[in-house]
Amino acid sequence: MSAVKSPEPRFDLTRLPSLQTLHSFYVVSQTNSFTQAASELHLSQSAISRQIRQLEDHLSCTLFERHTRKVILSEQGMALVPVVEGLLSSLRSTFDATRRGVQSITVRMPPTFARRWFLPRLANFKKSLPDLDVVIDTAWFARPSFSTGDIDVLITYGTEPWPGMETVHLLTERLTPMCAPSHLPLLGEPPLLENLVNSVLLHSNIRHSDWTLWLNAEGEYDLRRFSNQVFDTQDFAFTAAANGYGVTMGDLSLVADDLSRGVLMAPFSRVVETGHGYFALYPARRSVPEKVQAFASWLQSESAAEDQSRHPGA
Repeated sequence: MSAVKSPEPRFDLTRLPSLQTLHSFYVVSQTNSFTQAASELHLSQSAISRQIRQLEDHLSCTLFERHTRKVILSEQGMALVPVVEGLLSSLRSTFDATRRGVQSITVRMPPTFARRWFLPRLANFKKSLPDLDVVIDTAWFARPSFSTGDIDVLITYGTEPWPGMETVHLLTERLTPMCAPSHLPLLGEPPLLENLVNSVLLHSNIRHSDWTLWLNAEGEYDLRRFSNQVFDTQDFAFTAAANGYGVTMGDLSLVADDLSRGVLMAPFSRVVETGHGYFALYPARRSVPEKVQAFASWLQSESAAEDQSRHPGA
């Protein structure tokens, strides 16, 4: 007979716990002690115990297992910790930004783009716009509304036009196979297309569209004779290739750092421009918020600098 899984804690959205109660829960979760939590929060132990009991009653589950000298998070308590931690962190950031007179802008982007293109430029962003904090949202699958409380800017992959949107073109997709230096001997010297059958082709989409496009340009139309491995994101495929697992199809702009450091190699000369790329989008309105205008201008300057470094004589 299978065990009955304990229910996850659920909030009644019409009657939320107090912020103080949630804060007390978080401190107890970190200290494993009502007594120590009471000392840190300058409350009595009975007050802490009462708040935790009220929260457990509210959620209809046990958050801590009580022992003589300590308390231990239950399964439901462990599930609740990251939720409360995220809430408290967001509040701290918001209060800090308000106190410092700093604005924040929420930007949604694909995870691979965030890690490979945006994060390496984050220091430049803070130097250019020190009074603007950026909140990076990687829920690329969520449909944006651009309303109050939603994102301010969407960075997405695709092609123009984007009706009703202001756009900033960030980079054009340029694809070529990439692998770890240790994998090069499997491809031959010089690397030959037919030797790809000795490798696993790494993909970030189930349609294998990037590899299909490149192979077609090389006159190869039968992908079935190759071994294939699909990952959830491009970044996973890049990481697997860097660890010698196979050959991935990479965008030169997203792996420039790995190529310059020799972590990845581009063994074939053919580079295919797909006609797709990455764009920053925000609604075309009569009055665009200043923070969005400032962020868009910074993106344009970063994109122009990358183009200049790629074509220094242009």
